[in-house]
Amino acid sequence: MATVDPAFASWLKSDARYVSATVAGADGKWSAVAGDSDVITSLATQADARTVATAQANALQGPLVRDVVTVPGLLGGLVGQCVRINGDRLGYEGGGNVFVVGASESDGPQVTTLTVLKAL
Repeated sequence: MATVDPAFASWLKSDARYVSATVAGADGKWSAVAGDSDVITSLATQADARTVATAQANALQGPLVRDVVTVPGLLGGLVGQCVRINGDRLGYEGGGNVFVVGASESDGPQVTTLTVLKAL
């Protein structure tokens, strides 16, 4: 059995650190259906975490539209995350931040069909 470096094991057991982000003018848009969205990642710096939190807040401020996008690779782990998708489809040419709400992986050509929420 392989051993784990004690410093790495300690890091894995440590509490998560949180960074919050809100978008000016977004308060109150969701009223009673509003909720908090949390994503825990292995980002190393607070600046990187703030960038991800801000992208997620911007993507969720609305109005939103549901979309389905097929991307290469097996990426089922993206559910609940805000990611940037680049492609030649309308709205994704320069890259667009989306919030992934569903994923269906296909082993044949190894693609994942993502159900996402994106800004209208």
